[in-house]
Amino acid sequence: MTPLYQWAASLAERGMLPSDFQYPFLIRGFLCVLVLAPILGGLSHLVVTRRMAFFSAALGQAALTGVAIGLLLGEPLNAPYGGMFGFCLLTTLAMVYVKRHATLPPDTLIGVFHALTLGLGLCLLVALTRQFNVHQVESVLFGSLLTVTDADLLLLLAVGVLVAVLLVREYNKLLLDSLSPPLSSVSGADSAFLEYFFAVLLTLSIVVSLKVIGALLVEALVVVPAAAARNIAGSARSYLVWSVVIAFLAGAGGLGVSTKLLVPTGGAVVLAVSAIFFVTLAAGALLKRRSRVSR
Repeated sequence: MTPLYQWAASLAERGMLPSDFQYPFLIRGFLCVLVLAPILGGLSHLVVTRRMAFFSAALGQAALTGVAIGLLLGEPLNAPYGGMFGFCLLTTLAMVYVKRHATLPPDTLIGVFHALTLGLGLCLLVALTRQFNVHQVESVLFGSLLTVTDADLLLLLAVGVLVAVLLVREYNKLLLDSLSPPLSSVSGADSAFLEYFFAVLLTLSIVVSLKVIGALLVEALVVVPAAAARNIAGSARSYLVWSVVIAFLAGAGGLGVSTKLLVPTGGAVVLAVSAIFFVTLAAGALLKRRSRVSR
């Protein structure tokens, strides 16, 4: 990665890139944005269409519990991915299974898992403070594009490619199942497989995003880009494209704001995507008004 950092720094010195690109940690942060935007943006509109916003929030809390479990079992502080992914995967499979077999509303069932994982995570964090300073795990809670390592970036890239390939392969079936499950069943798609499949993809994406966004804020970047895109999109294709573009703008904007104002990167990204939502909300209302007048 060093040659890439040196090349970007030389471009920054010549004024071809912003001066901040002289620093490797900012280059890594921007590369994370480039990878995360298509992952989370691409999943975002499916999350909203499938009404899984609360599901993603529960996964964020489960990831926090998984981090605590991994650290208590001896995983390194800067990369507790084993405990995080393992616990998130078990929680995901359990939520989908119970959702498909119980008679209670899905949001009620997910709320039970949300409370369970949050309570367990808080108890484990108290035990964890006997081994670590609680401030050492703040990056998992709030995330930071500026503390991403080369190993984190490579893992994010590998998972991003995997998620993209799998998502493209099953995208049409997932979209049809999201919009009309009965029609999807008639076409021969396996609804149960698609639900588990998408939940696992979402789990993978959330786990590798936590170092950047944080467990407490990851839901925003999974849900809000699609909500903002919905305000201005005119078709399913533009809905997807706008979700990715908005996720990128929020990541790049949050990175820029955090370096200039010295505020937490995860919070800056969430504020950026929230601001974009309200801008698109106003733009969408204006476009609808113009279309009515033109008629």
